[in-house]
Amino acid sequence: MPIAIGDIHGCLRPLRRLLTRLPRDRELVFLGDYIDRGPDSAAVLTTLQSLAAQRPCRFLLGNHEQLLLDALQPGGEAGLWLINGGDATLASYGLTPQQWGRQADRGAFLGRHLDFIESLPTYHEDAQTIFVHAGIDTTIPDMVDQDPQVLLWIRERFFRRAGRWHGKQIVFGHTPTFTMGLPHEIIFHAGRVYGIDTGCVYGGWLTALDMDTHQLYQEPAAGRPSHSLG
Repeated sequence: MPIAIGDIHGCLRPLRRLLTRLPRDRELVFLGDYIDRGPDSAAVLTTLQSLAAQRPCRFLLGNHEQLLLDALQPGGEAGLWLINGGDATLASYGLTPQQWGRQADRGAFLGRHLDFIESLPTYHEDAQTIFVHAGIDTTIPDMVDQDPQVLLWIRERFFRRAGRWHGKQIVFGHTPTFTMGLPHEIIFHAGRVYGIDTGCVYGGWLTALDMDTHQLYQEPAAGRPSHSLG
């Protein structure tokens, strides 16, 4: 089974540390939100693209990538992306929001990263696990019938019902576990559902979860000694 990796949000250093510790023969599934809020979104995207040439990887779309894509559309809501951390993403490419706003082609600054972002699917499903950014509508049994907006944005309506879910195991990011009342490094776990956004960009941890053994691999945002939890 793959190893799932939670929200990175431009946090390059913990990502690099985490990648050195993960078994090299295992597929990695990244759950989205690679950009925004943190300082190194451009370098994170470059790192992920390079990683895909070295080992099996899957990358899912997060709501922050979708906010960016929406902002690039004619008449798109640029302000919504910027206030949700898009300004930090622009800074990682050497741009201010004002400079970006004056560009005729608003997506040009992304270069080859744009093709990568545009190619991202909203979920991945294998025989045992559903990988998704935010969660699912638990009343809809077939993933092909899910609303993409739900997969990117749902919160309480999904995880508060997680203990009643009896289908495939689900792993998601999107909602930092500290906002659920948990300590920064503790993942959400209810029945067959696992939430692994442990708030790295807020000073928490970047988390990976082995979907076979459920071993955790975690790296702190501040570079404290790394550890893994069984």
